[in-house]
Amino acid sequence: MSPSPLISHRAASADLAGMVRQARQRIFLQGDLPGFDVARQIELLLGLAESELGRFLLLYRGLNAEWTHRLVTHQPGSGALAPLERVFYERLPAVLATRERHGHFRRALQRHLRPGCVAASVPCGWMSELLALDYSACPGVQLVGIDYDPEALDGATRLAAGHPLAAQITLHRQDAWALDTREGYDLLTSNGLNIYEPDDARVTELYRRFWQALKPGGVLVTSFLTPPPALSPDSPWDMQAIDPHDLQLQQLVFTRLIQPRWNALRTHAQTRAQLEEAGFTDLRFEDDRARLFPTVIARKPA
Repeated sequence: MSPSPLISHRAASADLAGMVRQARQRIFLQGDLPGFDVARQIELLLGLAESELGRFLLLYRGLNAEWTHRLVTHQPGSGALAPLERVFYERLPAVLATRERHGHFRRALQRHLRPGCVAASVPCGWMSELLALDYSACPGVQLVGIDYDPEALDGATRLAAGHPLAAQITLHRQDAWALDTREGYDLLTSNGLNIYEPDDARVTELYRRFWQALKPGGVLVTSFLTPPPALSPDSPWDMQAIDPHDLQLQQLVFTRLIQPRWNALRTHAQTRAQLEEAGFTDLRFEDDRARLFPTVIARKPA
């Protein structure tokens, strides 16, 4: 059976109470953590189940386009958030890294914009990065969003509705691994898909699809999650840039409470090898401060 195209946030269960019970059982079986005894862990679990974001994560074990957009565009200190949600938005190292990643993407895409170019996002989500760029010096740009999730495309449609380039934006529903465009794009951005795919061969195939879709000389901007020191001697994490208590909290939330699907972790060397096998050259890595969620920019030879 082939994998489902929607790998990031398929519902693990429609039974929130059941998911909470399972997490509670894991807590009792595994016991105390430094700084978080069982009672505190149960308190955090119940707080998670009472928040909108927490309920989504418990049920889906991943982020959809809307939640990704909310997290990367959040301004620290803003918004009406429950205390535990604010911790999730503003303290967890992985969330801080993905917000930095969003900034790296925007700057990289802005640098590579040219008048009349065609820029695509696969999967596009709400097209948060492309719609945030300054196109004043780049007339005639065409934007293309491709996503398998119809709710993501609906969100992108709403976000693009008032954009100055609204008439130059096209959206398509398609599985990224079925992308069949050939030499159609000057610039292609892709975030948040490879982190849900543990099969290295499938990720390399995804990069081949991107290479095929780019024009000669075209540029890919993508990203990847790196493994922590506990999982790999080649971990690039800068532990001096990570608050130890926040990292412990993240480990608790992710490994005991949520067990998220975004667990396909790769090093810079692994990602370089995959992109080069797919045909890309001139790779440039741009790290977040803690080196959890690097951005990589690669070019298809002219």
